[in-house]
Parts: sequence; C-alpha cells; structure tokens
Amino acid sequence: MISIISAFGGQHIQDALYKDMQGQNMVFSLEDCSNGISLIMAVEQHPDVDVIVIGHTVVKDIETYLSQIREITKTARIVLLLNGKRHQYIQEQYEGYNRRYNVEDIIFEGDGIDKLKILSIMNKGRLTVEQEIKEEIHAENPSLAEKPVEKSKENSIENQTGKSDVAEFDIKPEAKPKREKPEKLKREKPKREKTPVIDIKPKKKKVLQHKSADKCTVISLFGTTHGAGVTNMTASLAEYLVMNGKKVIAFNLSGGDEFRYINGQAQYRDVKSFDISEFEKDYDVILIDLGTPYRISSGGKYNGFSDGYDYRNIEFLKKSSLQIVMSLSDAWHIKKCEYFLTDEQWAGQINKCKYFLLDEKWAEQISNSYIFLFDTEPPKSLQKYAVNMFDRNSQSFAEEIARLFLTE
Repeated sequence: MISIISAFGGQHIQDALYKDMQGQNMVFSLEDCSNGISLIMAVEQHPDVDVIVIGHTVVKDIETYLSQIREITKTARIVLLLNGKRHQYIQEQYEGYNRRYNVEDIIFEGDGIDKLKILSIMNKGRLTVEQEIKEEIHAENPSLAEKPVEKSKENSIENQTGKSDVAEFDIKPEAKPKREKPEKLKREKPKREKTPVIDIKPKKKKVLQHKSADKCTVISLFGTTHGAGVTNMTASLAEYLVMNGKKVIAFNLSGGDEFRYINGQAQYRDVKSFDISEFEKDYDVILIDLGTPYRISSGGKYNGFSDGYDYRNIEFLKKSSLQIVMSLSDAWHIKKCEYFLTDEQWAGQINKCKYFLLDEKWAEQISNSYIFLFDTEPPKSLQKYAVNMFDRNSQSFAEEIARLFLTE
C-alpha cells in the first residue's frame, strides 16, 4: 500500500482524490496538512511515507521545507503543485528542485488541479533505487549538483493552461537552499544582543559540576531532533577551545560527512567508529558529534533509531565527561526534548530498543554533566526538571564553558 501525506491546503481536495483512489493501492496517512508546520510534523510522525504532495498555497519558503523533509526522508517522492504555467518560470528554478532535493515531479496547475495527473504520479510510489543513488552522488559531489539536469520524456513536469499570479509562490531564480527555519516557524522573542561562544571571557563562578578526566576531556553532543545544530555547535566549541590554547580533535559519528567541509584549526574526522584511548594522550579535548540518534515524534513518541544510525555509538555518552543535548524551543519540538527527561516516556518501550544506555532509563542517566541547549530561552514547561538548561547564545552558557575549560 502506497502511503501519502498531502498538503493541498484544503481537505476538500484530498476528499475528492480519495473517492477516485477507491480500489487502488494508495491511502492518505492522515488528514490534509493546512500549513508548513503541520506538514513537517506529519512527516516526522510518518518518516517511512511513500509520497508527499505539497501545494503552493501551503508554504511560501518552499526550499526551507524541502530541506527539512529531506533530512527526515531521502526516498519519499515529493510532488510539487505550482501555480501558473510552466513558461512563467525560469527553467533553472524547477530544475534546481531536482538537483538539490531530488524532486522529480512538478505539476503546474494553470486553471486548476489535474486530479488524474496527481493520481498517476502518486501511484508511482516512493523513489527508485537509481533516483536515491543520484541524490547521494550529488550530496558527495556538490560540483555535480550544479550542472543542469536534462529532462527526459518521462519527466513529470506538466504544462497546464490558464492565468495565475506567479508572485504568490515567491520563487526566486538561482536561489540557493536556505537552511534557517522558515519565518512562520520562528518564535518571537525580545531582541537582545547575542554573544558568540568564541567571544566569551572566563569567569570564576562555579555552577555546573561534571566528571573530570586526568588529562583529556571527552565531550559528546547529540540532537533531540534534526536541524538542532549539533554539528555547528561541535565545530564552534572546537574552534573556541583551539583559540584558547587547547589541542582539539572532533569526530563525526552521525553517519554523514559534514566535517570534511570544515576548514578550521581543530582536527575533524568523519568516522564510523574510533577508540578514545588512541587519542586521549595526544589531545586536551575530544569532541564527538553523535548526530540525531532517535526518531522522536512531535508528541514525544519513540519511533526507533534514525535510518542507518549505528546504535552502538550511544555508548560514547557513558565515556564522556560532558554531554551536550541540542534542542529547539518551538512548541512542536518541546515533547522531543521532554522525552529524555521523564521515565514515563519509556514505559513499556525499553524492550523495543535494540540498544539503550546499558538498559537504563534516560531520566536516570541525566546528571549534572548534561547540558541542554536551546535556540532561545529554555521553554518554561521544561524548567521544572532539575537539569542544566541554557539558551545556546546566552552569556550564562558562554560563562559556563569558559569556567569549565579556561579557569584554573
């Protein structure tokens, strides 16, 4: 059965298609998503979905959402419904969706939605192995991704007739994918001057306690959700510590190869595994990027390990002097963080895990050596938990890092 998530922007469209799907091997996983936020939440809840259909009325910053979706699923077929006619768009615009996000199917609505065309594309199911391999090649060779893609006769880009206002979709030529969160997803907060980690000055105030190593300090970082900034924080800490006289090496165990693009003073390695004992004699600090090990839904439900993740890497948390958990403070991410703070979330689920922290509950693992970092002030609903929480851009977090590593 082909599972489908739709974001037409109107339940009536999904209902109309549903009637025509009777007797076919297709099913909508849930009701139509009315906005970009609900779309991302739906994909997080159903990461194995086969087809995702996105209408132009639902999202404005389309590339930001495509980027987030591709972080969750590499193989789902994404169908874009653009308003207007094909000739109203620069060729580079829709070919860019193919190169950067492996979007094979674009329909130009023109006078209206072609139900038969949409049904035909949805019936293809998820992307083929060849299509997935093409995406991986582009990811490993960015230069290849910049070359124009020649469309075949089977390309699903359709040219409909009719008049429409193209500006409504807000597509810009030659635009590179934006990695920041879309405007609608941003939480409004009072403006304040942010202090980068590398600009902090040490203070002698002692608040946080953590296990200390004789010579080498091991720091592990992981995210409660994709896009929480684990790799960025790992690199920021590494460079900050190097600038302050520390010899630092960072290992990427997330399964990706992001470290090869970092041109910094610290040592960076993308690896599948390594032995701490082989490096602790030569370095003051070892940083470990554990990526996003778990798939936690917006409601705080455990959905297993992230695709392709080596669950044995979680053991590095036990071997670390300091553990940093990267989180996001948006309402739909709070439960993902809370999942690690309460034993109730684990009731009846431990046995479903292939591997856990020595079969112990998360809340029992969290100690003073754990720091939870958020993109804004920590959510008030989480402040009831007796754990270290900081705004990652705040002076208070900067002071703690300086105290831990730079004060005598």
